[in-house]
Amino acid sequence: MPRITRWTAVTAVAFATVLAATPGAGAAEGSAAEAKAAPRPVYWTAQPQGVTAAAPQRLLNQAVRITNDFAKRPTTQCLDVDANGGGNGTVVQVWQCNGTTQQRWYLWNNGALESYRFPGKCLDADLNGGGNNGTKVQIWDCNNTPQQSWSHPSGDRALYNARFYGGGNIVMDRDANVLGNGARVQLWQKNFQSQQWWDVWTD
Repeated sequence: MPRITRWTAVTAVAFATVLAATPGAGAAEGSAAEAKAAPRPVYWTAQPQGVTAAAPQRLLNQAVRITNDFAKRPTTQCLDVDANGGGNGTVVQVWQCNGTTQQRWYLWNNGALESYRFPGKCLDADLNGGGNNGTKVQIWDCNNTPQQSWSHPSGDRALYNARFYGGGNIVMDRDANVLGNGARVQLWQKNFQSQQWWDVWTD
């Protein structure tokens, strides 16, 4: 069994690295095309939650959206929380990106991803799954615990969970058996397939 590696603690200032996208070529300076900044990729590394005594702080001044790059998807799909829920255990799935609040997330300096639609609820790996293949990813009351700490390092398209890190061999995965809306999000052994490729963008 892979040894669980403790992630390196970093300061809040260096916690998240946001890489700016290059402005579109030929856009006039100060033009309407530049009025709204282009989405930028976001990367961060985290230590397990609950290690530091300092209260968590929100990173960035805007929400992020998380897209899945599954090769067989019919259209661009986003990490989405079931809008009909909102309570602990509400399903997290992939759905066609539509700009709605259930597809927006706030990133915190402890690695938490808080739902914009359901404030106070964070992306959570179900402890009952034990980190095994198929462990449910859900929302739960934000509680500063390792199962709610996620990492998306620069140069790596995977999303890792601190509680079930597995030496970097366990990642967030979308069910490849469902191509369209509603495919469940889960933990799975890393297999370098496109259902485990995620991109995080400023919204």
